[in-house]
Amino acid sequence: MNLATLLTFCTFGFVAALAYWACTFFSAGEDEEKLRMRLKSNDSSAPSGSEAAPAVAAESLFNRLGQAAARPFMPTTREKISSARRSLGYAGIYSSSAVKTLYGFKFIFLICGVVVGYFGGIVTGVPLICLPMGALLGLFVPVLWLKQRIKANQKALDYGLADALDLMVVCVEAGLTMDSAMQRVGEELAHVHPALSRELGIAHMETRIGVTRIESLRNLGARTGSISLQSLAAMLSQAERFGTSVGQALRVHADTLRLARQNKAEEMAAKTTVKMSIPLVLFIFPSTFMVLIGPTAIHLLNSPLFK
Repeated sequence: MNLATLLTFCTFGFVAALAYWACTFFSAGEDEEKLRMRLKSNDSSAPSGSEAAPAVAAESLFNRLGQAAARPFMPTTREKISSARRSLGYAGIYSSSAVKTLYGFKFIFLICGVVVGYFGGIVTGVPLICLPMGALLGLFVPVLWLKQRIKANQKALDYGLADALDLMVVCVEAGLTMDSAMQRVGEELAHVHPALSRELGIAHMETRIGVTRIESLRNLGARTGSISLQSLAAMLSQAERFGTSVGQALRVHADTLRLARQNKAEEMAAKTTVKMSIPLVLFIFPSTFMVLIGPTAIHLLNSPLFK
C-alpha cells in the first residue's frame, strides 16, 4: 500500500466519521431535551427566560455535542463506567452526562488530531509519523485535562480545609450541632473556597435524607479522593466512638493540617536549589564562560603563538 492510498483511506474514514457524528447529533436527544426544558421551566428559582436562554442553549449544545460523539468510545462494562465516574468525582464533576461528554470529546479531539496530523504530514513530508502522533495527542488531551482538574480540585480542598475546621470549632463551641455547623460553614465558605463548600453541602444533604454523619463524611472522603478529608472522617468517627470533645479534636486536626502544609511549603522551597541547577548548567554557566574566557581566547588566537 503506497502513501497516496493510505492518505485516501484516512480521508475517507474522517469524512465517514464526521457524517456519522452529524447524523447522530441532529437526530438524537430531542425527547430528552424537551423533558429537561420542561423541568427547568417549572423551577421557580431559575432566572428569567431572556437572561437564562443563552446559557441554557450553550450548555445544551455542549452536552449534546459530547453525548452524540461519545457513542464510538462509550464503554460497555460497568467497571469502566464506574471508574470514569470516580475520576470525574475526584475532579468535582457530578453531572449525570459527564461520562458521555468526556468520551465524546475524546472522539472529537481524536478526529481533530487526525486532521492536524494529516496537514502536518503534508507540510513536513512525513505523514506516516505525524498522522498517528496527532491521533494519539488528540486522544489523550481530555485525559490530561481530567488529571489536571483532579489535581487542582484536591489542592483546593486541602487548602481550604484548615479554615473550614476553624469555623467548625467556633460553631460547635457556640452550641451548634455538627450537622448544623457543617451546613453553616459550607454557606460561609461559598465565595472563598467554592469546591469545599460544594462538598460540605453534599455531605449535609446526605445527612438530611437519613445517612449518618460518619457515613456521610466517609462518603465525602471517598467521593473526593482527598486524604485530608478521609483523615477528618476517621478522626470524627473515633471522637464520636470514644466520647471525646469534638471541638478539641477539630482544633487539633486543624493545627495538624496547617503544620503539614507548612512542612510541604518548606519541602518545595528546599527543592528549588535542585531545580535551579538545570537552567544554571544549561544557560547561565555557558554565558558566563563566554563572557569571561571569550576575550582571553580571542587574544590568544591572535597572538604569535597561533600564527
